[in-house]
Amino acid sequence: MNAPAAPLAPAPEEPNETVFDVEGVTCAACVTRVESALARLPGVAESSLNLASRRVRIRHDPAIPAETLAAVIARAGYRARPPGLDPRGMRRVEERRALWRMSLAGFVMMQIMMFSVPAYMATDGDMSWDIQRLLDIASLVLTVPVLLFSSGPIFRAAWHGLVTRQPGMDLPVALGVVVSFVASVHGTFRGGPVYYDSITMFVFFILCGRYFESRALAGTVDAADSLAQLLPRRAWKLSGGDRTETDPAALAPGDLVSIPAGEAAPADARVVSGRSEFDESLLTGESYPVQKSSGDLVLAGSVNLASPVEARVEREPGAATVDLIRRQMERASAQKPRWALLADRVATAFVGIVIALAALGALAWLAIDPSKALEVAVATLVVTCPCALSLATPVAVTACVNALSRIGVMVTSGRAIEALASATHVVFDKTGTLTTGRMRLREVHTLGARDRDGCLAMAAALEGALSHPVAHALVAARPAGVTLPTMTDLRPLAGAGVEARMGETVVRVGSPAWCAELAGSPFPLPLDSDEPLAAMAEKGSWLAAFRFDDSLRPEAPALVERLRKDGLEVVLLSGDRSAVVDRVGAELGIAERHSGAGPEDKARFVEALAASGAVVAMIGDGINDAPVLARAQVSLALAGGAALAQSQADLVIANPSLEAVGEALSLARRTRRIIRQNVAWSIGYNLVMLPLALTAQLTPWVAALGMSISSLLVVGNALRLLRGGPPAPLRPGSA
Repeated sequence: MNAPAAPLAPAPEEPNETVFDVEGVTCAACVTRVESALARLPGVAESSLNLASRRVRIRHDPAIPAETLAAVIARAGYRARPPGLDPRGMRRVEERRALWRMSLAGFVMMQIMMFSVPAYMATDGDMSWDIQRLLDIASLVLTVPVLLFSSGPIFRAAWHGLVTRQPGMDLPVALGVVVSFVASVHGTFRGGPVYYDSITMFVFFILCGRYFESRALAGTVDAADSLAQLLPRRAWKLSGGDRTETDPAALAPGDLVSIPAGEAAPADARVVSGRSEFDESLLTGESYPVQKSSGDLVLAGSVNLASPVEARVEREPGAATVDLIRRQMERASAQKPRWALLADRVATAFVGIVIALAALGALAWLAIDPSKALEVAVATLVVTCPCALSLATPVAVTACVNALSRIGVMVTSGRAIEALASATHVVFDKTGTLTTGRMRLREVHTLGARDRDGCLAMAAALEGALSHPVAHALVAARPAGVTLPTMTDLRPLAGAGVEARMGETVVRVGSPAWCAELAGSPFPLPLDSDEPLAAMAEKGSWLAAFRFDDSLRPEAPALVERLRKDGLEVVLLSGDRSAVVDRVGAELGIAERHSGAGPEDKARFVEALAASGAVVAMIGDGINDAPVLARAQVSLALAGGAALAQSQADLVIANPSLEAVGEALSLARRTRRIIRQNVAWSIGYNLVMLPLALTAQLTPWVAALGMSISSLLVVGNALRLLRGGPPAPLRPGSA
């Protein structure tokens, strides 16, 4: 008797993904602190916190509740909350708090400066001891609220950095403030110099820098937030002849909805009646309205510009195209390329070096000139700026992701931008990528007494009710102003064509062999062409022959020419026949072309190119392109293509124009150039300012101003990616 079969092991569950907005994140060390705390939790597979958007994405075991993840982040010193439906509103609340802190520091700074003016202007003997002490005590009293309220976030972040043994940039700033304040209190009651004006001034400048930096960073995440705001607050559901208002989140697939003119579609839905134009510019980057009629898909968030339509919901809330785009954008912004990982490691280590240098500088000045020791220590702690270094990459990558979204390119991997910027070869699939993927009537041969328009009218009447690509091409080519003849007894035959009766005559459109049975004679034209061919015959005679081809996308020649002129190697890789591939390649000026390539052949070709040192950008759209898209260093899929191809791609081109491919390459290279500029500026700034601070050439408030300006310059440079303008040249290897 056979032993019972062992039970199959249950399939492992797919990791959940939880997203939080994290309050209090200010620098690379904060990012490391949160990610390290989450990594230590068993069951967390991956976590990534984006410094630009302050949003963390966590992939974890489904058994771990979101509350546990939020508690771990809280123990690291930050507050985690689910992403809100109104991110701009929450951002305004945070900005208002920051503005209050900054305003208080600024007001106190000006008041203390007024108290300091007499001391600066007085000479020995002009000001009595009691007046000096009174002014110092007044300055002390005014400084306390700045320490307790305005500097609160700085001290909290510094404390958590010490507790978790992952110090950030807040630690040297907090040390500088505390040391200066303690020395000032000693000077107030025991005699000696005080630094209340410097304390309030550099707190004010630091808060100013962070406030304007936060405002600037908001510009890099607004695109994703804008998508969240596209969906309307109401939907009009149709049921049993009644029209009722409902929440779009309550809609389910199969529900019938009305989309009035001037309102946005509440869900991805297919038109069942009516005809109108829709604005899809925020979703696809296409600036022109798109015609929609019965059977066409309307995307959630697209605005109805003309007349009301009725549509049937196809995708449930949360699964609409707009939701997919937003989630993919956020995920891409959170992923870190090698540039960012290196900068994070350097910035985190830099904090310890700064504190050590400040201590050594103070000790050296105690021996040289004790009166300058404190000032040197504080200036050294404050002026050095790993913040700029840690912001250099995430801000630029986030800005690039959002700039791409504006032209209809959805980035699904943040690391793709780095690879795309380094691309040396662009490999195109043919059908549906460089061509439209739809048949087009190229040539008509009349074989009987009827003229060209008459033959086309008969063919359009025969094929009008069919969905075959040949039928679509013949119907699209029907002559304007010509009345179509009436066809009866329509009889399609799979693999052969369609037959009908026109009056007393039987007419066929289809394969030459099938039509030859009706015509009673062999097909009169040669059949050695690789182009698709259809014939038309009536009882006893031939009427016409139609030749078709797959039409090129109108923008394809310009794109290929642009890439080729800019030094990129362009390759055509297709599974189609050699004659067709050679004709398309010749029309586009592509010298290297390969035909008859199956899915694995394409993947092997790209792998061989990569092995030779090339960085390959693969562009395709079909199911057979999925393997090669998965194996290329960077892959781009057209949104109108197969879902499997899109799932394997690093970038999805939602824009119907191929010009978006050229813009994506240009933006990736501009992003790499801006990151290099930011890193060079950050390193150069610290190399110049650190010696100045150690040699007592900087006061603490000047140091604070310099640090704030440094971070703002990095953010402002990255924001240039969001501005319109001519694209940069696409030269391989250019900075």
